[in-house]
Amino acid sequence: MKLDGWDFSKKDKNGKVYCSKEIPPESRSEAMGELTSRQRTRIPKLTGRKIIILFAILIVTSMAGFSGDYNTQSNYPVRNMIGPSHTIDPVKASGEPVTLINNESSTDPTWNELISFLKTDGTDRILYQDETYVSFDFAERLHNNAEKEGIRAAFVVVDFYDNNEVHALNAFETTDKGLTYVDCTGSVVKLQELDSFDKIAYVQKGKKYGLISIYYTDSPEYSFYESKKSNLRPRGLYENKGYVYNINIYWDSILS
Repeated sequence: MKLDGWDFSKKDKNGKVYCSKEIPPESRSEAMGELTSRQRTRIPKLTGRKIIILFAILIVTSMAGFSGDYNTQSNYPVRNMIGPSHTIDPVKASGEPVTLINNESSTDPTWNELISFLKTDGTDRILYQDETYVSFDFAERLHNNAEKEGIRAAFVVVDFYDNNEVHALNAFETTDKGLTYVDCTGSVVKLQELDSFDKIAYVQKGKKYGLISIYYTDSPEYSFYESKKSNLRPRGLYENKGYVYNINIYWDSILS
């Protein structure tokens, strides 16, 4: 028997075909795959003892599956991994408190007005650096820039069930599509001229913190994010940060 010009006619003492020495190493796996597919599949017989062992393994596996921290069907945590909310007072990388500058004349934008503002604002182009510029710095800057342009903005702080990170972002009450979360936290590497790190954030308690580039979304709804990430080839998605535990939104001041 021959395949692709190579000789496969050798058999072992049990009658199984095996690769001859003439087959190059890089071709053997492919060749053996075709040969194996032609051989008859044998189904091993299960003895009573094997059935009992298999049944025990299935029970242990199913119990392990229900001991996790999240309900995979609803994505809601079944228990709190870190105790009460660990949200801290908003401070910047420098240790200084966040200062929100509001504009009494600012108004809620439409979705398109918000997106247009984000495209022209340069907050997302600042480099993220642990020691000098973190999410609290980005959120403060975007808030104050938006208010300066007459767009009403909020400062938002979230924390998570599955890690100790406390993250800051912004929110806008669009007149046509409702509450919209925006995360302009920058990249750790310098962006090219046409790059953007402006993102719509999808924030819902008990669910994963989702992010989609403003160029690949037209909805602030969490259901849109869920449908987007289920696509075989989703575009514009960023890695999520974890399961949201607590959300604090500050429209006027970060002081309680």
